[in-house]
Amino acid sequence: MSEPYRRYICLVCGYIYDEAKGDSDSGLAPGTRFEDIPEDWYCPLCGVGKADFVPLEDPPDTAGPGAAALPGNDEGPDPEGVVIVGAGVAGWSVAEALRREDAGRSITLVAADDAAVYSKPGLSNALAAGRAPGELVEASGAEKAAELGVRLEAFTRVLAVDAGRRRVITPSGGLPYGELVLATGARSVPPPLGGDGAGEVRTVNSLTDYRQLRAALAEKRRVTVLGAGLVGTELAEDLNAGGFEVTLADPAPTPLARLLPEPLGDRLKEALAASGIEVCCGTPVAEVRREGAGYVIKGGDGTEWPTDLVIAAAGLEPVLEPARSAGVEVGRGIPVDRSMRTSDPRILAVGDGAEVAGQCYAFIEPIQRQARAAAATLAGREAPFVPLPPLIRVKTPSLPLAVCPPAPGLVGRWEEEERSGGDSLLLHFDGDRVTGLAASGAFTERAGGLYRRLRKETEHVEDPALS
Repeated sequence: MSEPYRRYICLVCGYIYDEAKGDSDSGLAPGTRFEDIPEDWYCPLCGVGKADFVPLEDPPDTAGPGAAALPGNDEGPDPEGVVIVGAGVAGWSVAEALRREDAGRSITLVAADDAAVYSKPGLSNALAAGRAPGELVEASGAEKAAELGVRLEAFTRVLAVDAGRRRVITPSGGLPYGELVLATGARSVPPPLGGDGAGEVRTVNSLTDYRQLRAALAEKRRVTVLGAGLVGTELAEDLNAGGFEVTLADPAPTPLARLLPEPLGDRLKEALAASGIEVCCGTPVAEVRREGAGYVIKGGDGTEWPTDLVIAAAGLEPVLEPARSAGVEVGRGIPVDRSMRTSDPRILAVGDGAEVAGQCYAFIEPIQRQARAAAATLAGREAPFVPLPPLIRVKTPSLPLAVCPPAPGLVGRWEEEERSGGDSLLLHFDGDRVTGLAASGAFTERAGGLYRRLRKETEHVEDPALS
């Protein structure tokens, strides 16, 4: 009898390689074992190699003889069941992790949209990869719900949470819960703009947004992206590769100013310009006004330029309304302990909106670890979330970058360790301890190994019990 297929998760971005499904984009047929993957294979999302993957816990064998049957989608609400609000990576990851913990637990997932499963990082390089929006969908919400035995409430808006009666209030009535998981994510924050075109600035924070953007790009030539953070910079590169004339604007002096040390920010600015992107950093955009079928952008310094479409990628803010209505403590996000419980022990929070020790985590890998911690809590065991810095592979073909930023507020210094031509490797130090790294060009190939050492040291600092 052959061994069951296994799954492996990328420590950097959270991509899951499933042996049963393979990786058709890389020529790996379904059934390809992880150990049989060529050594030059790389993660299709972030580009790291096999060494950055670790085994993911096997799901319970719910189909074998004597196994507990999964709850059906047509079962009614269970007053002692788990309700998950949100169908992004956080919500579905909790559902999947909890199903591994408990094959028979009643789970209801509430989604404001169709709950389709897709990789959000894939939105910022789909044009260059030649992928239509529909090709980004890994499974429909209905398919994923059936696979996990989850009751799906799609296209359902949450009006409030009545924590006293343990009800999630929706337009069609109240959903009872024994325990509630808020995986409500974050919303785009458009920059403050004047002008009669300010209300027509687009954002891209979901697959629905992206579908609408791709439709709007038809017969357009000039695109302006407001915000040179991670999403904005990657999107500008993708649009440029797709043949559009792109302007990237940001008040900061360099792109990715919050992530990169200044020397790499300067180098990225040069590389983007060399690739054909007009980089307007160092002054805020003041207004967007209509002109004919397009717009005119006016910078704070009085500079103006025409454009056919404007996209804002200026930042995100956690969605806190359901938490506030439940009466749980809120801050920058929804404060939780490392078991992911909020100030109400029956309510947990996971994802972009969960605040652990004063920090919110917006990257897939830590969110999936939060989901596993929450699932363990719901199953009655302890597997605390350990706050660890993420390694970010920036999807900028003009200058490959990998960065593990130091913790917010950490006082320290960046030092250049090595340089070769235009490429460099920098480390961040807090005293004598390495607390961050940034690499460009050829040095990004070494980032995975350096990150694993940094992560191991940070694990012991954050959780001495691991020493």
